[in-house]
Amino acid sequence: MENAAILENLGLDQVEAKAYLALTRLGGSKASVIAREIGIKRTTVYPILQTLAQRGFVNIYFRKNHRFYYAENPQKLMALFQNKLDAFVNVIPVLTMLGKHESTCVGLQFIETLDELKIFYNGILEEYKNKSYCVIGSATAWEGLDTSWFINFRERRGRARIKTRLLLTQESGAINPEDKNLLRHWKYLPAQYDFRSTIDIYDDKILIVSPALSSLAVVVAVPVMTDVFKSVFDLIWDMLPAV
Repeated sequence: MENAAILENLGLDQVEAKAYLALTRLGGSKASVIAREIGIKRTTVYPILQTLAQRGFVNIYFRKNHRFYYAENPQKLMALFQNKLDAFVNVIPVLTMLGKHESTCVGLQFIETLDELKIFYNGILEEYKNKSYCVIGSATAWEGLDTSWFINFRERRGRARIKTRLLLTQESGAINPEDKNLLRHWKYLPAQYDFRSTIDIYDDKILIVSPALSSLAVVVAVPVMTDVFKSVFDLIWDMLPAV
Protein backbone atom coordinates (compact mmCIF):
# COMPACT_ATOMS: atom_id res chain seq x y z
CA MET A 1 0.00 0.00 0.00
CA GLU A 2 1.35 3.45 -0.92
CA ASN A 3 2.17 5.99 1.78
CA ALA A 4 -0.72 8.31 0.88
CA ALA A 5 -3.17 5.39 0.77
CA ILE A 6 -2.16 4.27 4.27
CA LEU A 7 -2.70 7.77 5.64
CA GLU A 8 -6.09 7.91 3.94
CA ASN A 9 -6.90 4.59 5.63
CA LEU A 10 -6.21 6.34 8.95
CA GLY A 11 -8.93 8.87 8.14
CA LEU A 12 -7.19 11.59 6.10
CA ASP A 13 -8.51 12.71 2.75
CA GLN A 14 -6.23 12.83 -0.29
CA VAL A 15 -5.12 16.45 0.13
CA GLU A 16 -4.56 16.06 3.90
CA ALA A 17 -2.36 13.03 3.24
CA LYS A 18 -0.35 15.00 0.67
CA ALA A 19 0.09 17.88 3.14
CA TYR A 20 1.35 15.59 5.92
CA LEU A 21 3.80 13.82 3.58
CA ALA A 22 5.03 17.19 2.31
CA LEU A 23 5.74 18.27 5.89
CA THR A 24 7.78 15.14 6.56
CA ARG A 25 9.94 16.04 3.56
CA LEU A 26 10.19 19.74 4.36
CA GLY A 27 10.88 19.34 8.06
CA GLY A 28 8.57 22.23 8.94
CA SER A 29 7.44 25.20 6.83
CA LYS A 30 5.12 28.16 6.40
CA ALA A 31 1.72 27.55 4.87
CA SER A 32 2.71 29.20 1.58
CA VAL A 33 5.59 26.74 1.09
CA ILE A 34 3.38 23.76 1.84
CA ALA A 35 0.73 25.02 -0.59
CA ARG A 36 3.30 25.27 -3.40
CA GLU A 37 4.67 21.82 -2.55
CA ILE A 38 1.31 20.11 -2.98
CA GLY A 39 -0.03 22.38 -5.73
CA ILE A 40 -2.92 24.20 -4.07
CA LYS A 41 -3.71 27.81 -3.15
CA ARG A 42 -2.39 29.21 0.12
CA THR A 43 -5.91 30.19 1.23
CA THR A 44 -6.97 26.58 0.72
CA VAL A 45 -4.12 25.05 2.71
CA TYR A 46 -4.87 26.90 6.00
CA PRO A 47 -8.05 24.96 6.94
CA ILE A 48 -6.35 21.72 5.88
CA LEU A 49 -3.41 22.36 8.23
CA GLN A 50 -5.78 23.39 11.03
CA THR A 51 -7.70 20.13 10.65
CA LEU A 52 -4.47 18.12 10.70
CA ALA A 53 -3.41 19.95 13.87
CA GLN A 54 -6.73 19.23 15.59
CA ARG A 55 -6.36 15.53 14.76
CA GLY A 56 -2.79 15.32 16.04
CA PHE A 57 -0.94 15.03 12.73
CA VAL A 58 0.58 18.53 12.74
CA ASN A 59 2.09 20.85 15.34
CA ILE A 60 1.89 24.63 14.93
CA TYR A 61 4.72 26.83 16.22
CA PHE A 62 4.81 30.62 16.27
CA ARG A 63 8.15 32.34 15.71
CA LYS A 64 8.89 35.93 14.68
CA ASN A 65 5.22 36.63 13.89
CA HIS A 66 4.96 33.64 11.54
CA ARG A 67 3.28 30.27 11.97
CA PHE A 68 5.39 27.22 11.17
CA TYR A 69 3.87 23.80 10.61
CA TYR A 70 5.65 20.57 11.57
CA ALA A 71 4.61 16.99 10.97
CA GLU A 72 4.01 15.14 14.24
CA ASN A 73 6.54 12.45 15.08
CA PRO A 74 5.12 9.20 13.60
CA GLN A 75 5.96 7.29 16.79
CA LYS A 76 3.59 9.55 18.77
CA LEU A 77 0.82 9.10 16.23
CA MET A 78 0.91 5.34 16.92
CA ALA A 79 -0.65 5.89 20.34
CA LEU A 80 -3.59 7.74 18.75
CA PHE A 81 -4.47 4.97 16.31
CA GLN A 82 -4.28 1.73 18.28
CA ASN A 83 -7.07 0.16 16.22
CA LYS A 84 -5.02 0.64 13.04
CA LEU A 85 -1.59 0.09 14.57
CA ASP A 86 -0.41 -2.56 12.10
CA ALA A 87 -0.94 -0.34 9.06
CA PHE A 88 0.71 2.63 10.72
CA VAL A 89 3.77 0.66 11.84
CA ASN A 90 4.36 -0.22 8.19
CA VAL A 91 4.44 3.42 7.12
CA ILE A 92 6.66 4.77 9.93
CA PRO A 93 10.04 3.73 8.43
CA VAL A 94 9.08 5.19 5.05
CA LEU A 95 7.94 8.48 6.53
CA THR A 96 11.15 8.68 8.50
CA MET A 97 13.23 8.17 5.34
CA LEU A 98 11.20 10.79 3.46
CA GLY A 99 11.46 13.34 6.21
CA LYS A 100 14.37 15.26 7.54
CA HIS A 101 15.74 14.26 10.93
CA GLU A 102 13.61 15.59 13.73
CA SER A 103 15.02 18.89 14.92
CA THR A 104 14.49 20.74 18.13
CA CYS A 105 11.61 23.13 17.62
CA VAL A 106 12.16 26.35 19.52
CA GLY A 107 9.13 28.62 19.74
CA LEU A 108 5.47 28.61 20.67
CA GLN A 109 2.90 25.90 19.97
CA PHE A 110 -0.72 26.94 20.41
CA ILE A 111 -3.27 24.40 21.65
CA GLU A 112 -6.70 25.58 20.59
CA THR A 113 -9.09 22.88 21.80
CA LEU A 114 -9.55 20.45 24.68
CA ASP A 115 -9.05 17.52 22.29
CA GLU A 116 -5.66 18.95 21.25
CA LEU A 117 -4.71 19.32 24.93
CA LYS A 118 -5.63 15.68 25.57
CA ILE A 119 -3.48 14.64 22.61
CA PHE A 120 -0.57 16.58 24.14
CA TYR A 121 -1.01 14.89 27.53
CA ASN A 122 -1.30 11.44 25.97
CA GLY A 123 2.05 12.13 24.32
CA ILE A 124 3.54 13.04 27.70
CA LEU A 125 2.60 9.58 29.02
CA GLU A 126 4.92 8.06 26.42
CA GLU A 127 7.60 10.74 26.42
CA TYR A 128 8.00 10.89 30.22
CA LYS A 129 7.54 7.24 31.15
CA ASN A 130 9.75 6.51 34.21
CA LYS A 131 10.70 10.20 34.40
CA SER A 132 9.38 13.24 36.29
CA TYR A 133 8.18 16.81 35.86
CA CYS A 134 6.88 19.72 37.96
CA VAL A 135 3.54 21.55 38.11
CA ILE A 136 2.40 24.91 39.46
CA GLY A 137 -1.32 25.52 39.46
CA SER A 138 -4.91 24.96 40.44
CA ALA A 139 -6.00 21.33 40.58
CA THR A 140 -9.62 22.50 40.61
CA ALA A 141 -9.34 24.45 37.35
CA TRP A 142 -7.17 21.81 35.63
CA GLU A 143 -9.37 18.88 36.58
CA GLY A 144 -12.49 20.92 35.83
CA LEU A 145 -11.68 20.99 32.11
CA ASP A 146 -12.95 17.38 31.93
CA THR A 147 -13.13 15.82 35.38
CA SER A 148 -13.35 12.14 34.50
CA TRP A 149 -10.67 12.38 31.79
CA PHE A 150 -8.10 14.17 33.95
CA ILE A 151 -8.72 11.90 36.95
CA ASN A 152 -8.06 8.97 34.62
CA PHE A 153 -4.97 10.74 33.25
CA ARG A 154 -3.52 10.96 36.79
CA GLU A 155 -4.01 7.22 37.19
CA ARG A 156 -2.43 6.42 33.81
CA ARG A 157 0.46 8.75 34.64
CA GLY A 158 1.08 6.85 37.87
CA ARG A 159 1.02 3.52 36.03
CA ALA A 160 3.59 4.95 33.60
CA ARG A 161 5.84 5.54 36.65
CA ILE A 162 5.90 9.30 36.03
CA LYS A 163 6.63 11.22 39.22
CA THR A 164 5.35 14.76 39.75
CA ARG A 165 6.06 17.54 42.22
CA LEU A 166 3.22 20.03 42.51
CA LEU A 167 2.86 23.54 43.96
CA LEU A 168 -0.92 23.84 44.37
CA THR A 169 -3.31 26.63 45.30
CA GLN A 170 -5.00 26.30 48.69
CA GLU A 171 -8.41 25.56 47.16
CA SER A 172 -6.88 22.57 45.37
CA GLY A 173 -6.80 20.77 48.71
CA ALA A 174 -10.54 20.06 48.50
CA ILE A 175 -10.06 17.64 45.59
CA ASN A 176 -6.36 16.79 45.78
CA PRO A 177 -6.00 12.96 45.82
CA GLU A 178 -3.59 11.42 48.32
CA ASP A 179 -3.20 8.01 46.68
CA LYS A 180 0.52 7.11 46.85
CA ASN A 181 0.19 5.06 43.67
CA LEU A 182 -0.19 8.33 41.75
CA LEU A 183 3.48 9.14 42.55
CA ARG A 184 2.67 12.77 43.41
CA HIS A 185 4.37 14.98 45.99
CA TRP A 186 2.79 18.35 46.66
CA LYS A 187 2.95 21.51 48.73
CA TYR A 188 0.34 24.23 49.06
CA LEU A 189 0.95 27.86 48.19
CA PRO A 190 -0.16 30.55 50.69
CA ALA A 191 -3.86 31.41 50.46
CA GLN A 192 -3.28 34.83 48.88
CA TYR A 193 -1.84 33.16 45.77
CA ASP A 194 -5.08 32.16 44.09
CA PHE A 195 -5.19 31.65 40.31
CA ARG A 196 -6.83 29.46 37.67
CA SER A 197 -3.85 28.71 35.46
CA THR A 198 -1.62 25.63 35.47
CA ILE A 199 2.02 25.48 34.39
CA ASP A 200 3.69 22.13 33.64
CA ILE A 201 7.50 22.35 33.62
CA TYR A 202 9.18 19.67 31.51
CA ASP A 203 12.83 19.15 30.62
CA ASP A 204 12.57 20.88 27.24
CA LYS A 205 9.32 22.86 27.33
CA ILE A 206 6.65 24.51 29.44
CA LEU A 207 2.90 23.99 29.08
CA ILE A 208 0.68 26.87 30.21
CA VAL A 209 -3.04 26.10 30.49
CA SER A 210 -5.13 29.18 31.25
CA PRO A 211 -8.66 30.48 30.64
CA ALA A 212 -7.09 33.93 30.25
CA LEU A 213 -5.27 32.93 27.04
CA SER A 214 -6.81 33.42 23.60
CA SER A 215 -5.95 29.75 23.02
CA LEU A 216 -6.71 27.08 25.63
CA ALA A 217 -2.98 26.47 26.18
CA VAL A 218 0.45 27.26 24.83
CA VAL A 219 3.66 25.22 24.77
CA VAL A 220 6.83 27.29 25.20
CA ALA A 221 9.86 25.44 23.84
CA VAL A 222 12.56 27.94 24.77
CA PRO A 223 15.47 26.43 26.77
CA VAL A 224 16.28 29.63 28.68
CA MET A 225 12.68 30.02 29.87
CA THR A 226 12.51 26.35 30.86
CA ASP A 227 15.61 26.77 33.02
CA VAL A 228 14.16 29.89 34.68
CA PHE A 229 10.87 28.18 35.51
CA LYS A 230 12.69 25.16 36.96
CA SER A 231 14.80 27.42 39.19
CA VAL A 232 11.77 29.40 40.37
CA PHE A 233 9.88 26.18 41.13
CA ASP A 234 12.77 24.78 43.18
CA LEU A 235 13.14 28.08 45.07
CA ILE A 236 9.46 28.15 46.05
CA TRP A 237 9.43 24.43 46.86
CA ASP A 238 12.34 24.77 49.26
CA MET A 239 10.69 27.74 51.01
CA LEU A 240 7.38 26.01 51.71
CA PRO A 241 6.81 23.57 54.59
CA ALA A 242 6.23 19.90 53.86
CA VAL A 243 2.62 18.69 53.90
